[in-house]
Amino acid sequence: MHQRQRKILDMLQRGKLLIREAAVELGVTEMTLRRDLKLLEERKLILCVKGGAIPYPAKYEPESAASEMTDCKFAIANALYQRIMPAESIFISAGSTSLAFAKVIARCNRLPLTVITNSLPAASTLFRSCCKVILLGGELRSNSLDLVGPIAEKNLEEYHVDWLISGCDAALSDYGFYTSDISVSNLEKKSLRIASHAAIITDSSKFGRRALTRFATLDDIDLLVTDDGISPDDANNLTGSGLELIQIPAGT
Repeated sequence: MHQRQRKILDMLQRGKLLIREAAVELGVTEMTLRRDLKLLEERKLILCVKGGAIPYPAKYEPESAASEMTDCKFAIANALYQRIMPAESIFISAGSTSLAFAKVIARCNRLPLTVITNSLPAASTLFRSCCKVILLGGELRSNSLDLVGPIAEKNLEEYHVDWLISGCDAALSDYGFYTSDISVSNLEKKSLRIASHAAIITDSSKFGRRALTRFATLDDIDLLVTDDGISPDDANNLTGSGLELIQIPAGT
């Protein structure tokens, strides 16, 4: 796969690719782009549709999820991938940055890996990848395509993973990580118990505020990957607690 085709796959992470616009962005003719798309489709990496292409396979994700897939979140997800891989087993929680990480795994698609998740979009993203995907049972949330509740929590007790990968709704550098949903918090707390290591991936905008419930203290988390928009005081608090901090440029 050459560099232009990799760029095409990166562009598809933002959603549907339109041939006319993508050809201009890539600086090639539409005919050249169509040839690239055909080759990628033959490798089952994309699906060609009228006027462009979409990721393969077609996945159902709410429109809001697609709009949350920023370049910064993919950069954070890529940094996490480079840090923790290879791993044998991981748990991916719900959330847009966690979903970005699942997309990075699917795009790389070269390491055998067991992925446990409560996120329907993450499971769909990893369909036909090299991964063995285990989807928890449970109650479907009314505002998000992920599974929570007593059944999901009970299912978790059957497993152990090398890494837990989670996002957050809010964070305080001297206190911990928050979510706005109690059911999510309960599941996150239980998922911490089945993991040898835990990583939080989130952008810096989540820092300096609380949400409804704290699901993890600083001592619960081994690794934080974020952008360099956090304050020096926050960075010092985090590293001073023994947590490993990776920061990517905020403008990425």
